[in-house]
Amino acid sequence: MRDSRPPERRRELRRTVTAPPAGTDLEALAREADHVVWEPPSADTLPWAVPAGRTPRELLRAALTEGAIGGPWERGFPRYAWHRTGDVVQEFRLAGAEPGRYTGYTLHPSEWPEGLA
Repeated sequence: MRDSRPPERRRELRRTVTAPPAGTDLEALAREADHVVWEPPSADTLPWAVPAGRTPRELLRAALTEGAIGGPWERGFPRYAWHRTGDVVQEFRLAGAEPGRYTGYTLHPSEWPEGLA
C-alpha cells in the first residue's frame, strides 16, 4: 500500500525569519547588497512607504545587518529581507541575475513574516 502522506518540504517556508548560516558576516553582506527600483504591475499593490530621511537601500542594509532575513540562500544572499518601522514592513526580495540585487515593496499586515520583532 502506498504512503499517502505529502512529501516533506525541502526548502524553507516563505516569509519566516531564519538564522543565517554559521559564519555569515551580516555587515559584509549588507555592504554588498543593493536596491533596484521595482514598478508594481497593478494598482492593488500597497504604496511604497519609506520613513522620512531613509532610502530603500538604507532600509535593505539595515534589515540584512539586523538579521531580519529568510531563505533559501541564493548566490550567497538570503532570498528575503524585511525591515519594520512601526506598523509598516518592507519586504526585499532578490531580483535578477546579479548577486545581492533586491527589489522592495510594502507588505499588508496579514503578510508579515513569522518571527519579525
